[in-house]
Amino acid sequence: MKLGKKLCRTVKKSFSLVLALTIMLSVCAVSGTLLNVFAATSSEQKIYINLTKNKEWKDFSSVTYRFAKDDGTVLSTGTVSKNSSGVFETTAPSGATKIELSSGVNFTLPEKTVAKDSRRIYLKNSNNTYKEAYAYSWVNEDDFNAEWPGAAMTKTSSDSDYYYVDVKSSHKNVIFSNKGETQTSDLGINDSYSADNALYDASKSQWTNPFIKTLDISGASGDTEFYLTTDGSFKESKYLSVQAPDKQSKATYKTVYVSNDDWKSLTKVYATFDYNDAYEGTVELTKDTKDTKVSGSVVFKGEIPAGALLRFHPNEHNLNGASSATSYPTDSEYDGSGYSDNTATYVKTARGEGWTKFSEIDNVNYGAVVENSFSDNPNIVGVDATYFDYWSDMEQANGYLQCQGSDNMYNHWYQFDNFNKYISDIALDHQSDWKYPLYFGNMYKGDKHYDTFKTHAEKLTNINDFNDNYYYAVNNSNGMAWGDGNYNQSLQGLMYNTLDSKGNLQVANGVKAPYFDAEALSTATYNDKRVANVYKSSFPFRATTDSDGVTTYEFTSKNATDNIYFTWNGLTPTKINYGAGEQFGVHDELSKFAGGQDGYGVFPFNNTQNTSGGKGTNCNLNYGFGVRLDIDFRVPKDGMLADNKPVTFDFTGDDDLWVYIGEDPTGANAELALDLGGDHKEAKGSINFNTMKATADDVFADYSSSSSSTTVTVPSDEFWVKTNNKYFCLNVWEDTSVGVDNNGKRYVEPYDKSDGFYKFKKADLGKNTKANFCKWQNITDGNLTPDAPLTLSDLYGGMWNDNGTPYTGDAVLHHTNLGTVTKDINNGVQLDPNKTYHMVVFYMERGEAESNFSVNFTMTPANNDLKVTKALDTGDVVSEISDDLKANETFDYTIKENGNDTSGKGYKLTKSDESTSNETLSNSGFTLKDNYIADFDNSFKTGNYMTVDESTDSSNLKYTTNWELVNNRVGSIIKSGSATESEFNLADPADKKAYAQLQLDYTNKIVTAPLEISKNVVDEDGKTDYDTDQQFTFAIALDFDGNGSTYDYKTYPLEYQLKEKDASGYSNTVYRTSKDGSFTIKKGESIKLLNIPVGATYKITEKNVIGYVPYKVGDQNFNGTFVGTLAEAGNALNFINKVNPTNIAISVNKTLDGQAYSGSKFVYTLTGLESMDTTKPDADGKPIKTNSAKTISTNLETPDKNGKVEFKNLKLVTAGVYRFKITEALAEGANASDYKMDTNTWLAEIELLENGKVTAPKYIKVSSSDIKDKTDAELAEYFNDSTSVKENEALFANETTHGRATVNKKNQSNNNIKGTEFALIKVSEEGILDADDINTIIKNASISSHMISEKTGGDGNVVFDNLTIFKDGNGEFTKSGEDVVWNSSSDNYLKGTSTYQAYCLFEYKPSEGYNPNYTLSYFTLPVKGEYNVTYNYVDGAITMPSASGDGMNGYFVLGVSVAGLAVTMFTGYAIYYGKVRKKRRARRRK
Repeated sequence: MKLGKKLCRTVKKSFSLVLALTIMLSVCAVSGTLLNVFAATSSEQKIYINLTKNKEWKDFSSVTYRFAKDDGTVLSTGTVSKNSSGVFETTAPSGATKIELSSGVNFTLPEKTVAKDSRRIYLKNSNNTYKEAYAYSWVNEDDFNAEWPGAAMTKTSSDSDYYYVDVKSSHKNVIFSNKGETQTSDLGINDSYSADNALYDASKSQWTNPFIKTLDISGASGDTEFYLTTDGSFKESKYLSVQAPDKQSKATYKTVYVSNDDWKSLTKVYATFDYNDAYEGTVELTKDTKDTKVSGSVVFKGEIPAGALLRFHPNEHNLNGASSATSYPTDSEYDGSGYSDNTATYVKTARGEGWTKFSEIDNVNYGAVVENSFSDNPNIVGVDATYFDYWSDMEQANGYLQCQGSDNMYNHWYQFDNFNKYISDIALDHQSDWKYPLYFGNMYKGDKHYDTFKTHAEKLTNINDFNDNYYYAVNNSNGMAWGDGNYNQSLQGLMYNTLDSKGNLQVANGVKAPYFDAEALSTATYNDKRVANVYKSSFPFRATTDSDGVTTYEFTSKNATDNIYFTWNGLTPTKINYGAGEQFGVHDELSKFAGGQDGYGVFPFNNTQNTSGGKGTNCNLNYGFGVRLDIDFRVPKDGMLADNKPVTFDFTGDDDLWVYIGEDPTGANAELALDLGGDHKEAKGSINFNTMKATADDVFADYSSSSSSTTVTVPSDEFWVKTNNKYFCLNVWEDTSVGVDNNGKRYVEPYDKSDGFYKFKKADLGKNTKANFCKWQNITDGNLTPDAPLTLSDLYGGMWNDNGTPYTGDAVLHHTNLGTVTKDINNGVQLDPNKTYHMVVFYMERGEAESNFSVNFTMTPANNDLKVTKALDTGDVVSEISDDLKANETFDYTIKENGNDTSGKGYKLTKSDESTSNETLSNSGFTLKDNYIADFDNSFKTGNYMTVDESTDSSNLKYTTNWELVNNRVGSIIKSGSATESEFNLADPADKKAYAQLQLDYTNKIVTAPLEISKNVVDEDGKTDYDTDQQFTFAIALDFDGNGSTYDYKTYPLEYQLKEKDASGYSNTVYRTSKDGSFTIKKGESIKLLNIPVGATYKITEKNVIGYVPYKVGDQNFNGTFVGTLAEAGNALNFINKVNPTNIAISVNKTLDGQAYSGSKFVYTLTGLESMDTTKPDADGKPIKTNSAKTISTNLETPDKNGKVEFKNLKLVTAGVYRFKITEALAEGANASDYKMDTNTWLAEIELLENGKVTAPKYIKVSSSDIKDKTDAELAEYFNDSTSVKENEALFANETTHGRATVNKKNQSNNNIKGTEFALIKVSEEGILDADDINTIIKNASISSHMISEKTGGDGNVVFDNLTIFKDGNGEFTKSGEDVVWNSSSDNYLKGTSTYQAYCLFEYKPSEGYNPNYTLSYFTLPVKGEYNVTYNYVDGAITMPSASGDGMNGYFVLGVSVAGLAVTMFTGYAIYYGKVRKKRRARRRK
């Protein structure tokens, strides 16, 4: 109960209101321009509601809607049914900022919806528990909706059982009460159903789903659809369910192309977009046959919404074989409606997938895409190949595959003049960068063939200096032979050292090599004629495996061992074929070019008689072609094979060969590894993947810009001439002893031709001083300097052009005959055995005569991809648990190849956030989470037997397992199973030689079970059943790995069912805990928490409730927190509480005669009062009631030693205010006449707070006679009277009856005698002293002070007043043996011993002239019931009504001043004590 917490809040509240108002005004002043951030709806705006994702709302066929403003004012309302699209369609009125949705509500909705920043709380009060329903809500002690008991709730209608109240949305807790009386415990407002509407069912004591939600639509623009998520929140959809996927009015569509050669047999594929939205659209993409200009790619075209998350897939009804999740690229350069605008294309291949521009992927107008015929040959492995058939001049003139000519030798030598000019034109545009273009033909310049050579070559770009062997060697191997080398040397540096970003060969950085530029060559022309055909196909390698398991892949054209050829349909190739042996071999024409015997070569565009069927023509050998091979491969660790030999790649052949290696599957940015360029014969080279070195066996020269060359200076006795005239010489005439004679003229030949110069030295010129430059030995028609002879002395030390003008360039000495050249590849770092690399081999035949090709390698060609995926099916667990499990649960897998360990093999791990990392198998194992992919790209050998075994041991939870093996090429299911182990062959089931693309999909479903919790309560003894209607609050938290570090305890909005007290079973209604995991339960009730993962550790905490303590869970002791692990069955817990009243104390102080009394002559009674009104009003101004204390009544008889009567161990169970009455009475047997009783009754008030603390009691003193016969309710006026003094202590102040002894002194004549002094002493008993003892007392100053004496007055009387009737512990006279003594510690009636006091009266000092009366008068009060006695003394005799005595001798008189002092001191103390107590009480009232 919150009453005590409220009693001290009035001032706080006032201050809070002022503060809140100040803040509000400040905020308004500062941010006034921000108050209307969102616009309201416009007229006729459609609002669609999609409930299909939320399992609690999805089955409603109709909903009621109310459009409203921020303040809740309803603008329109209606009920709408679900339409054929599965959504609810409404039309918003102008100005609406929100819509309230409800369904299945059993009451009339309030006039207004809940306002902005408020929360509406409904109360179902069907059992009329709360006749006057109030709700007190709060978030902390300073922020609450109203003073206790809060705000009155409003009935939804006059005949309704439902009430509601609106509170701040920030309020977290509520107490429902019957206007402050019958009430709930503190309840957390359940926000798991709705953030703005909550419903509490009082009859069940449970929060339940109100099925009322308020949706903010202020930011909606145009027709908008909102969908209800699994966690109960609304989100705005990007789409409208009423519109088709390809006609979404809110979407911006982009044309998209998808390229995947594996889908070539399909006519359409699909794109499913935004499958995480409530709207999941699937559009068709059809094979592009109208716009596509190419035959080399399988392209599908369609329209998708920009910004959508989508996946492309081959099957309409599932995502098998689908692409990764992706979105249309945002770069503007992708936009466009046609191919010319770089429209975005998604490319999916066996090696990877991603976006590119259409102009960069579907850019080759292939002459044909040619299938291979060797896919079924187990000994042949095909790699991707692109064939470039460069057209000869005769093909340009007469058509493709036409004969170059008959037996004209030069027609054979120079077949490609037009193609060379095509190359030359390109080189011209890059003349400064591309210094060594490669040209086709047998460019032999020897002897009589020079002029023919020059005719064909001299105008080609950058073929200058062909008379220098260094330059000439680029296009004819004779340049090497004539340059002191040989025909089998290779040339390096003719191509750039990396491929470009698209994998294209480059002659210089940024300049594509035109020979392998498929995009350009597929459409290029020269003189309006095509220059090449480009074919996309395969290239075969013969595979042989030795006894060590090492497989070598080889192709050699030597002796027709391996042959490759196309078969044709007219002029179109239909198949690429492999043939072994001479029947498939094509002879070269070495004999026609250089003499000697013809051999066999590689001629893919030529056929034998056995293979030429269907071919349109079959003339001449085709010496102008190029082949690009794309090989994905892997190498084992350290580049070493099983036979302890290194992995290698070897080549022998002609002509040019370049090998690049990189990681990108397109070859992008690959590094030049093996460089064997040149128009050579059989050059050799190799790559060693252990040493990471590439070796060219014999290199003539390096033509790269970084090659070693030296700039030289012409010696002073020489001069050099730059010329292209092969027979350049000097004509001299002065000294005929030098040179040679030709027709009577002397000519001097150069002593050397190198570095691009013809060199002459002074020693060879004798005494000549003049000379002419001649292009040959004929001055008549060969003089190059006809104007005047040149002076030799002017020429020495310089470089000259052949026309006699100075040459202004540098003379560069090129190093030749370099021998064996070795270079590091990959910076010498060994290749990662866990990665797939890409090798691009460029081979070109251009020099004619021979065409030798021999390659063997022991890398493993990559031709499979195995993906293992993980999906976690969390079933019916709440979405919050599902999210946590999917983010954290790990599953271990073991993968074996042919039963063998796979440790060290690599894979790419793709996580759910699309991030990737390269990983390595350890102990053949790897780990996946939900939506993770382990991609084993060529980690294993195609065709091998694979096993994958899943283990869930890493999780404490229990799962079932299912798997499917999918052919990712086409999306078909190969096989499936429900065991943890899967087994299969790593091969395409339809095409064993195809690039196998398998995907093993593991799906684990969480196993759940319910957890039942029941409540019982026992009395303090721990045994007796205790009946109570108290609500008990629990919170459950879950930890999914126990002592592990992945999870910690966390609360979730769990679903549960309720079984009420005495019910036979659980209700069908499903409730939810709050997000903090809390729920309430009463004695005799049970709840069943649903769908908790088996194996989860749960921690159940019970909230402290005043009056009860946790006791047991079943037979186990329970301290408030219980931890357990959920099993598959039998999860039932009985939580037992034990009554634990709070012990309080009410006390009253007791005094007798002004001093603390601890005796037992009185009885004190504490009586608990019934419930009554307080001064605190409720919301209607009516008084709040206290709790009844009627059962708390008790009696006490004996105060403690300090006079405190304490009623201890009063047991309060329920928090609240309690009131009591305290009365006093005489104990049985006590003499009423002995006492004067206190005439008051004390009222007491105390509060037991919700935190278990107890306020200090407050006491009110009332007249006992005033309250006589008043009822408990009527006593409220004294508690509630603001003028009543509220004391911190209560006091019963009683007095004993005091006596009086009067002495009348007369003479014999009956006259009053004045001045006679009498004495009175306390004695232990009557008659104990005699006259001698009295005399002893009088004489002994140490004890005589204990006498009191008084003289008679004029009336002869003396009075001894205020005599205590009980021994007071201050002492008395007694005898010790024969001696009289003063006993200072007599009995004390204040301490509990009420013994009557005996007195002795005697005449102490007679008046002058009279004789003393020696009579001792003893008395004990009361005397015969009287407390006042009179003694008559007559001079010489005494008359006593009730006493007698003997005469005495004279006395030594001590005056009465001591006695007077004693009385004064006592009285003073009493006054002082009383004043002090009053001051203390006054201070406490402050």
